[in-house]
Amino acid sequence: MTDNWESQIKRFQDKIQKRIVTIHANTAMKLRDSVVFGNRTEAGGLTGSPGQPVDTGNLRNSWQLTHPAALLARLSTNVEYAPAIEDGVGPYGPMTLQSEVGGFHSVKLTRAGFQKLVDAAVREEVRD
Repeated sequence: MTDNWESQIKRFQDKIQKRIVTIHANTAMKLRDSVVFGNRTEAGGLTGSPGQPVDTGNLRNSWQLTHPAALLARLSTNVEYAPAIEDGVGPYGPMTLQSEVGGFHSVKLTRAGFQKLVDAAVREEVRD
């Protein structure tokens, strides 16, 4: 009887650990997609992020999602003008958006809606 109980506990622990890893990975992808491509609320999105504006595609393509350690994801860009695009303020003052897609504040809006992204990832994974 003990073996049965212990094996059930082990299976449950394995199931939970797999879910944690999957939810983490899915949340990281949702975060990346929100910052890079947008997650507008009128289209059923969760964060309201407009995504990266596109002129040449350099900024949008520069965002990299890495996993430096277990259950640690990092989204970053090395484009020097990314902070100005994020804030909508350049060296000469407020910027005017020229792109037909994307916009300013994608990182800030994604951070503000982070819990909604996590909740969505949990709902997708946990169905029982």
